[in-house]
Amino acid sequence: MTAGSHPASFPESKFPRPLTRCRALGTHRTTSLRSRKSERNGVQEARTVRAITSLVALVLAGCVSLTPQQDQKLDEIQRLADRTTALYGLPRIRISVQPPTNLNIGATYRQGNVFVNVRMLDSPNLMKTMAHELAHYVLGHDSIIRQAASQAEYQRAQEQRELDANAKAVEILMRAQGLSEGQAVQIVADALRRSQDAQKRGAPLTPGHLPPSAELADLLARFPGSDVTPR
Repeated sequence: MTAGSHPASFPESKFPRPLTRCRALGTHRTTSLRSRKSERNGVQEARTVRAITSLVALVLAGCVSLTPQQDQKLDEIQRLADRTTALYGLPRIRISVQPPTNLNIGATYRQGNVFVNVRMLDSPNLMKTMAHELAHYVLGHDSIIRQAASQAEYQRAQEQRELDANAKAVEILMRAQGLSEGQAVQIVADALRRSQDAQKRGAPLTPGHLPPSAELADLLARFPGSDVTPR
C-alpha cells in the first residue's frame, strides 16, 4: 500500500437522509456551466473550466452523496489540512471522499491526496485519522522504501512509518488545532482503543499496521508526560 492508510472505526447508526448534491474527487462542489451574459469572458471561461474539471472528477471517481453533517465535517478536515500545510510550508493537499469499502481503511494518503472513506465522516476517529494521514504527507512518506531486502523488512519499515505518523499526528493536532500535548495524545490514543475494540469484534488488521494495542504502547512511550494511560 502506497504511503499510508488508517484503520476504520465506524458508528453503527444509520445515516441521515443525504443531500442531493455530492462531493467527489477533490474538495470542490459541482458548478453550473451556465453563465450570465453580464459576466466578463474571462470569468465565464474560468467557471467553465472549473465545471468541466468537476464533471470529469465525477465521471472518474464516482459521486458520493453527503449529508449536511458530513459536508460540514469535510469542510472541517479541509481547514485542518490547509492550516497544516501552511504551518509546514507544503503545497495544499486535496481531500477526496470515496465510497465505502470492506477493507477496514478509513483513509489513505497518496502523492498529495487524502482519500477518505465516506463513512469516516461520521466516525469519532475523524480528526485523528486526518491528522495521521497529514503526518504521512509532512513526513515525506511518498518515497519508496528502498532499504528493504525482503518482504518482512518492508513490512517492518511500513509499520514504523505508521508509528511515526501517529506521533506526528500529535504534533499536528497541537500546532494546527491548538491542543495541549495531553489533549492531542488523548485523541490519538482513543482512536487506537476504538480500533482495538473493533478488532475484538472481528474487524481485520489494516495492511501495514501493527495491532492497535502495539501502536498505542508505542505512542504512550513517546509521550510519557501526557498522563494518558493504556486503558
